[in-house]
Amino acid sequence: MYIHQHSSLVLLSHIRLSLKYVAEGGSVAEEVISTIRTAQAFGTQAILASLYDTFITGSSKVDMKAAVWHGSGLGVFFFVIYASYALGENKQLRSVA
Repeated sequence: MYIHQHSSLVLLSHIRLSLKYVAEGGSVAEEVISTIRTAQAFGTQAILASLYDTFITGSSKVDMKAAVWHGSGLGVFFFVIYASYALGENKQLRSVA
């Protein structure tokens, strides 16, 4: 039970951080789109695109960490389920013999 709660809390914090990166990247994109003429006139497209990419890269890194936590938690969950089935079958076979 503790492992599931801990995994859920870590996963939730990673999701919140990822959404924060996406929101900041979205606000940068919104600013760029609203001032597209200025960006075109001064030739700052590459700089603004790299600024947006930093937020998206940060979100991607956090999502990868969240995927590892989610997969590990799911693996532990299924291990406990199948190990309990195996233990039950083992006890049942020993009582018959």
